[in-house]
Amino acid sequence: MKQLAQVSLGQIGGAGLGPFGESAGDGITGITKLVSSVIGIMTVAAGIWFLFQFIIGGFNWINAGGDKAKLQSARDRLTNSLIGLIIVVASWAILALVSVFFGFDFTLANPGGLLEQLSPNQ
Repeated sequence: MKQLAQVSLGQIGGAGLGPFGESAGDGITGITKLVSSVIGIMTVAAGIWFLFQFIIGGFNWINAGGDKAKLQSARDRLTNSLIGLIIVVASWAILALVSVFFGFDFTLANPGGLLEQLSPNQ
């Protein structure tokens, strides 16, 4: 009698969550990697937004020309951008603390890894 050759099908269904799901391991690890990547992208975007708002506020302050309304508007923009940056940094610290308590790394420990995950030529 002939023996049937066993054929390995490999992994069926792909990696899951796109570039975030590759080599994710179990479901919780995949979710934490996804959350970590999203938080990392949002933090970078918030930093860029802060820088943009701070530069615009400084430019408006310089060009106020003694007008109290323009000066107050520029001061408010600078104050709000600093408050926003403080909120982003504080939320990052709170998330890191929560990550320690629950045992999952929701913070982006390796920012270069995010760029590697998003690289289209993997």
